[in-house]
Amino acid sequence: MFDFIFQLFGRFHPLLVHLPIGILLFGIILVFLSKSDKTAYFDSIRLAFLLGGISALASSASGFLQYQNEGFAWDSVQFHFYFGLVTTVTSFWLFFELKNKQVLPFNFKLKSSGLTVLLLITGHLGGNITHGEEYLTEVLPEGIQNLLGVEEPDKGLSISPQNWEQLRYYEGVVQPILNSNCKSCHNPRNSKGDLDLSSYESLLAGGENGPAIHSSDFEKSELYARLNLPLDHEDHMPPQEKRQPKKEEVELIRLWIVNGASTTQTLGEAKVEQKLLEPFFIKEEKAFYPEITLKEVSPDTLQNLKAIGFYSEPVFQGSPFLKVTCINFKTFSDEDLKSLNGVKDNLAYLDLSGTQISDEVLNDLSLFPNLTVLKLNETKISGENLAKLKANTYLKHLYLNGTQVSAIQLEVLNELKSLEKVYAFNTPITEAQDRKKFKFSLEIGGYTLPPIPSDTIVY
Repeated sequence: MFDFIFQLFGRFHPLLVHLPIGILLFGIILVFLSKSDKTAYFDSIRLAFLLGGISALASSASGFLQYQNEGFAWDSVQFHFYFGLVTTVTSFWLFFELKNKQVLPFNFKLKSSGLTVLLLITGHLGGNITHGEEYLTEVLPEGIQNLLGVEEPDKGLSISPQNWEQLRYYEGVVQPILNSNCKSCHNPRNSKGDLDLSSYESLLAGGENGPAIHSSDFEKSELYARLNLPLDHEDHMPPQEKRQPKKEEVELIRLWIVNGASTTQTLGEAKVEQKLLEPFFIKEEKAFYPEITLKEVSPDTLQNLKAIGFYSEPVFQGSPFLKVTCINFKTFSDEDLKSLNGVKDNLAYLDLSGTQISDEVLNDLSLFPNLTVLKLNETKISGENLAKLKANTYLKHLYLNGTQVSAIQLEVLNELKSLEKVYAFNTPITEAQDRKKFKFSLEIGGYTLPPIPSDTIVY
């Protein structure tokens, strides 16, 4: 009838465990503040070790009850428990050393230092149980983690977009989801609720509440039911303070159960829709600027460009590619482009906005082989020579804001496979024109937001 009392007392362990730490550290500090054996703090020190020992005993008892009732694996708690007992015994030992004395015994500071070490070890082991063994090391730089031999953490579900249909559902999707969201509390060493989710066999075996999954019936599967509970529900898993799986991950687990919870079935055989997997596709990051080897531009050359009127700098530190703008060279015209011929191989970012150039300049710009970003805003460009830019096979971003370029003239750039975005604000191109005719992203502005009631509030 009163069995719940033991379980309730065990759940007080996270609260009780802080009492001996604070009380004993207070006593240890007083020991080291004492300038002589006949210290004025003697009675306070003795009381601190007595109360610290009692609270440590209560913490050890509650911790043992929590282990028995909450499904912790013995392998995961044994060292924390043993060190807790040693800390308790040491606290009482130091108290009894002071019980019938009026001065601090010989080497008492050394013994107090030993108790401090015990507190640190016991607390650290307890923290590992609560937060995981990687809690302290996961924030360290990767180099230090490698030096300490820390295992690489689970990075979550990632799927190659090529041939994903052949990926085995359990091995390639379900287990990675469980590894990144559940395994820290449900593994062979720390199987809370007697539930280990680190393998298919242990998943089928279940825990103290029975099997974790029921093949083909997700509603009876405890694993899915816990994941699908409201976040603030007591039985929701993972706990609210832990990392939560994405809604797509929960749905993938549901579909796996519906399809029979097989270890051999592939994603294609389960008829999983691609859009459900797309958030987990590995994105291949390509360098923005050309990946070729060039010599860096000399400081003297940069100084000469500055003297002419250009502003120039590397596109990023250590890069051989240059960013050149005419922000202070508004008289720049078609003929002035020749002054950049000496750095044409290095020129990747060129801003000619607000200058006096015309369509003729496009003939010469086509000879800049590594041009990646080109800004021609607020110039006399009409678009009649845009076809020349098809020779710039690395060109990705083109700015034509405030020019007279038309949609028909832009269509010729569909043949430029490298082109990703064209900015054409304040041009003859209108929203009504069909953007689908372009293979690149076209930005023409004119965006509006619907009014909301708070827009009219006067503060």
